[in-house]
Amino acid sequence: MLKLCVDIGGTKTIVGVVNEQLDIIASKKFETIKEDPKQQFTEIIKLANHFVTEYKEVDSNILNIAMPGPCDYTQGLFLNPPNLQQYNQFNAGQYIEQHSQFKPSFVNDTDAAALAEYRYIKSTTSDFVYLTISTGVGMAYVKNGQLVSGVDGNFGEIGHTVIKNDSDYQCPVCHQYGCVENEISGLAISRKASDLLNRPVTTREAITMYLEHEDETIHTMVEEVIKLTQQLCINIFSVFNIYHIVLGGGVTQSALPYKEAITNYVSQHHLIQNSTIQIDISHLEANVLTGLYFIN
Repeated sequence: MLKLCVDIGGTKTIVGVVNEQLDIIASKKFETIKEDPKQQFTEIIKLANHFVTEYKEVDSNILNIAMPGPCDYTQGLFLNPPNLQQYNQFNAGQYIEQHSQFKPSFVNDTDAAALAEYRYIKSTTSDFVYLTISTGVGMAYVKNGQLVSGVDGNFGEIGHTVIKNDSDYQCPVCHQYGCVENEISGLAISRKASDLLNRPVTTREAITMYLEHEDETIHTMVEEVIKLTQQLCINIFSVFNIYHIVLGGGVTQSALPYKEAITNYVSQHHLIQNSTIQIDISHLEANVLTGLYFIN
């Protein structure tokens, strides 16, 4: 059976057709329409209907959607998503059912990615945390082979917990200083580099400058980002009593030495000495989109 799956990100949205082997049969990508959720979901419905027409094997009722949190995933209600502020209190489930034949199901985007990752590591472990560092930061937890999603699907909203209590940057969404997302995400790296150099700097450029040691202030800043990520990971290992973390997202898939740095730090500081700690960098493409196959 083929299923329609939708990955809504802070910058782009992908609507695709996925089979049970987690192959993407077809997909369309467009820039996420941040200012108008109705226009955004109208475009999603249009593309989904196109795929229903194109592929006879597609289940024409199922529409599995991954959305950045926090949301009430039981109904598709956006609850103050940091990177989609105009979507606050928009009920996507209600809108889709009013404007199409689809019966939507919703899940946190990081949870969907974890389901795809589990398919490929379940022979190794049934307990792991998936940590994504990209535009934002998210976490998902698989315990005994089952996704832990919380009361309304918002388990793992780690991006707005505090990791640097002496930070001078106040989050415009949660209004805390030093929250995870504003200290180690791709956007955080770009913002910090831009402030240091007094000009716009992309995340990619900042990482390249670090790797080539072009600027001492950028090098020091990225070193701190890596150190904070190390501390975050040892917190995860200790709090959840797991021994396996999979890192995903564009930042961790860069040339920055996350796997080595985190492994070394945890081996030095984890209270359970000589424990078998495993850090993997995800190599799956579009793991959010493909993981959505398992939602229903």
